[in-house]
Amino acid sequence: MKYDNVKKLQLQLCELKLEERRVRSDISNLVKKNRTIDFYQAQKLNTLRNGLTRKIKKVEAGLMPNIIA
Repeated sequence: MKYDNVKKLQLQLCELKLEERRVRSDISNLVKKNRTIDFYQAQKLNTLRNGLTRKIKKVEAGLMPNIIA
């Protein structure tokens, strides 16, 4: 039971990190191309990035006690 839970958390962590990577590359591509974006789009990307960072920290916190023990 515990192993399945750890496995699910690791899978979720990988998926979240991939999504975070995609969002960061979207942001950096917009900056590199000097494309203008509206405030709403910038706010949406920033919120998405911050939300993913919080989710990653939460999942990592769930995994760390299992790794230490």
